[in-house]
Amino acid sequence: MIAPSPADIGREVTYRGSSETMPEVGIITSFDRFFVFVRYGAEPHSRATKASHLEWVGPASLASSQD
Repeated sequence: MIAPSPADIGREVTYRGSSETMPEVGIITSFDRFFVFVRYGAEPHSRATKASHLEWVGPASLASSQD
């Protein structure tokens, strides 16, 4: 699960819905208190995704690591 901050917009995440689904990598475009909006692959629009289904790709941002 992730807890995004404004500094994380543009950062890559991996979607893991369940053990039966293939992981998908996407980029955070925005978020609110209910969903993280992620653009997956070459899709033109973002999809609302629960933060509990997302994991970070790569190192933590400076803003997240200082919290």
